[in-house]
Amino acid sequence: MEQISKDSLKIVVFGALNAGKTTFVERLSGQELFLKGEYESITTSFDFVQIKQQDYLIHLFASPGHRRFSFMWETLATGMDGAILLLDSTVGVTPVDHELIDFIEQYGVPYIIAANKDDIFKMDPEFIRKELKLSDNILIGNTSALNDDNLDNLLDKLIDDINKRNNK
Repeated sequence: MEQISKDSLKIVVFGALNAGKTTFVERLSGQELFLKGEYESITTSFDFVQIKQQDYLIHLFASPGHRRFSFMWETLATGMDGAILLLDSTVGVTPVDHELIDFIEQYGVPYIIAANKDDIFKMDPEFIRKELKLSDNILIGNTSALNDDNLDNLLDKLIDDINKRNNK
């Protein structure tokens, strides 16, 4: 593994149980994870891939979504440059999503919201903004990890936000 430098970024994907975090990182990396910490389809550890995007080496982590594994959130968030909150559009905004927004915001890093499973149900970004009480400068995009819809685009926009913050 390459050492994290100014040419690399640590990005963490957070989300409630079954939001699609593992599929999201697999599709962004273009390969199925070799090792999955799963038990009965519940991720019990974090997922990790490295990808190249915009001349950066991205260290992309996905947190487990089950509430009992929330003790891992702080460890994964340490040193992160940005975050993605992945919502399950078929479920809507959950109490865990509210908790995760509060958690991410305390780190003061750029983040985006990805409403996943757009191929099944499209959640209105303005509804999400209102439910999570987000300012207008937080990007909310619809995605389908299964269909690779809007994944690279959202990651590019998050990288742009990170660059803007770092170059101020």
